[in-house]
Amino acid sequence: MITVIDASVLLYMLDAKASAPIDRNTGQPVTDCKARIDHLVETLAKRQDKLVIPTPALAEVLVMAGTAGPEWLRLLRQSRHIRLGDFDERAAIECAMLAATRRTGGADTRPRAKAKFDEQIVAIANVAGAKIIYSDDSDIAGMVREGVQVIGVGALPLPPVVAQPDLLDQLGQPGGQTPPPA
Repeated sequence: MITVIDASVLLYMLDAKASAPIDRNTGQPVTDCKARIDHLVETLAKRQDKLVIPTPALAEVLVMAGTAGPEWLRLLRQSRHIRLGDFDERAAIECAMLAATRRTGGADTRPRAKAKFDEQIVAIANVAGAKIIYSDDSDIAGMVREGVQVIGVGALPLPPVVAQPDLLDQLGQPGGQTPPPA
């Protein structure tokens, strides 16, 4: 399956120290953000999904990267499951259609630059054939076409808890009883 990741989620994939995003449903910071993202990456790799990172989303993250930028690029480039989604001719056509819809849709209070970035990200996702966009951006969620899911960090499942063996079972005694002293 092809999935797309937005800057609002990509940052948490690359920077373990980033502040947790605010969950759209609860209005509270997402708990266990790093564990959720790590589990997502692991799940996508196991399923051999392709994760597309739109270049506008990459640009947003690199602005915040500082000196970590080259290392982040190296990590992204070395993964066979990740590819960068370019804003090419097909994406430009998709973007123009999204922008036209925004302009005829009434009052849009978003700054024009943000609207254009969001439209480019969704356009690249459309061209890539993505079925899921991982994003905490409600504006992106509002412009995807039917059949495309937008999933925020707070909606990502936590990794399954590995069952810890019962200490009594580890003692090797039936019912966990310790043997009487000799």
